Amino acid sequence: MIAKQERDPIAIGIKKKIIETGLMQKSIASRAGFTQQQFSDMLNGRRVIRAIDIFRISTAMGIEVADLYEECKHSE
Repeated sequence: MIAKQERDPIAIGIKKKIIETGLMQKSIASRAGFTQQQFSDMLNGRRVIRAIDIFRISTAMGIEVADLYEECKHSE
């Protein structure tokens, strides 16, 4: 399922955590079971980030799901 999502707060939270942790998108994508393109599409609003994806991404980053939502609150 692909949809245009402008300013998706969860994508913003993920991007902020990527910068904070210094992890590479390619590495996160691989650990989470996505291709690099799929992960890029999620972060750039070309693909919907589903609840299960959020869990897989946070696990791949070694953080809690709540950490991503905390980032969302700070970006508003």
